[in-house]
Amino acid sequence: MLGDGLRDGIRIAGRRRYSLGILLLAFLIGFLMGSLAIYASVQSKLISVGGVMPSVELTFVYGSEKRGWVEEVKSGFELWFESNFFIDVKCNFIAMGSRESVMQIVNEQLHPVAWSPASSIWIPYLNEKWRETHGGVIADEKIRPLVISPIILATWNSSFYQQHPFRGIKDLIDIAASDPDGGDGVLKYGHTNPHLSNSGTMIVLLEFAAAAGKEPSELTIFDLANPIIQGRVRTLEAEAIQYGESTGFFGDWAVEGGPNTITVFAVYESVVIAKSRTAMQVWGDALIAIYPEEGVLLSDHPFVILNAPWVSPLQVFAAEKLYEYLMQPEVQKAAQKYGFRPANPDVPLDPSIFSPERGVSPEIPSKLLSPPPGLVLEYAVMAWDAVRNRGVK
Repeated sequence: MLGDGLRDGIRIAGRRRYSLGILLLAFLIGFLMGSLAIYASVQSKLISVGGVMPSVELTFVYGSEKRGWVEEVKSGFELWFESNFFIDVKCNFIAMGSRESVMQIVNEQLHPVAWSPASSIWIPYLNEKWRETHGGVIADEKIRPLVISPIILATWNSSFYQQHPFRGIKDLIDIAASDPDGGDGVLKYGHTNPHLSNSGTMIVLLEFAAAAGKEPSELTIFDLANPIIQGRVRTLEAEAIQYGESTGFFGDWAVEGGPNTITVFAVYESVVIAKSRTAMQVWGDALIAIYPEEGVLLSDHPFVILNAPWVSPLQVFAAEKLYEYLMQPEVQKAAQKYGFRPANPDVPLDPSIFSPERGVSPEIPSKLLSPPPGLVLEYAVMAWDAVRNRGVK
């Protein structure tokens, strides 16, 4: 047995070792916390020790339809990113037509980190073109929408719709079949050029799908080359009086011209919201959105981080944070004043914007349709060249 003195010595030594361990642990914690505080101070430029804040360049190419919203929230993102992650972000945001952006990415004229075309119909098209020239896939086809706006048929309520209450594209083809061509009758039709504009591509897909009795996702290149189907689409296209270059400018032109200039035109729902009050003030007639009974294609503005050789891990991180920021409730609410439906399901629609008084329906009343493969998309534009009104630019 140990003597009392020896036991007491062991106890004292144990207590000393325990106290020393506590002191050492406290020192290490204090050292780490102090180091982190100094690092954060340096990175946030609160003090200077001769270093610089790390930086990342973020090139984001997006459909020009959402230019107003993106430009409004850009500075907020830069401040939010730098204050949360202590990294200086150099935002290079470029508004561009969806089809044009595809070709510039494929040809490597643009090197974006993130890309947001007007519609997810362009994702398989980009992958198809990239595969042909580079091999592999550059864009994840899992859809992450930023905002939503369906393609609709805009018309004048009193001047046209009350006399010709059409429900969709098939009805328009029937009206066109008994109407003089080239806008000389009651139907004066128009949409943007599908070679230049996303909305033009979307309505051409819907025209061919309606003429074939199919959904756009079911269309084949044989349908697009079918003379009977082409004939039905040609009947409607013969009533075209204008093929605009961009949806926004085309909407401006249509409302400025009024019901005597054009009676039905394919645009985004957001255009009707933006122009409804001006239309009533100038023409005394309500501009309304008709959601085709055959279904609607959504301009869903997907957010895509490219799997490209020029994209670094830090840029991927910055792009993910941009998506996170754009989906925040306050940022999504800001999109509504530009006529976009929020993609964040936790953000309610603003009833003062999405209402019959603004010419639209709060709930999209038609079936939501899916796009065809990229090859069919390309052939649809080529088929439109064969049936378009040659007398119209």
